[in-house]
Amino acid sequence: MNIKRGCVYLAALDPTVEKEISKTRPVVVVSNDINNTHAGTVSVLPVTSKNTEKIYPFEIFLSKGSANLPKNSKVKADQIRTIDKSRIVQFIGVLNEKEMLQIERAITIHFGLL
Repeated sequence: MNIKRGCVYLAALDPTVEKEISKTRPVVVVSNDINNTHAGTVSVLPVTSKNTEKIYPFEIFLSKGSANLPKNSKVKADQIRTIDKSRIVQFIGVLNEKEMLQIERAITIHFGLL
């Protein structure tokens, strides 16, 4: 599978520990495409459809249908993680440029880079 930055994939995130987001769920790939082509790992942000009425500065709201997501969802930059490519189950869709800019800003906020 050719994994690309800005794409949404279904990924198996278990096993996890304590407060780490778990289950097989959509994730957004945020690592660069050189890494994604040559490394055995990719950096991702998990997506959840829970509590979408409250969006923190380190989260991004995605409307139902965005990148083919079946529900209103939010991307959680505070749960960034690097996973082995074998955890990627299937391609779901592609985010647009505006959504990726929002994700980049949320990552910047989460890491205190502003």
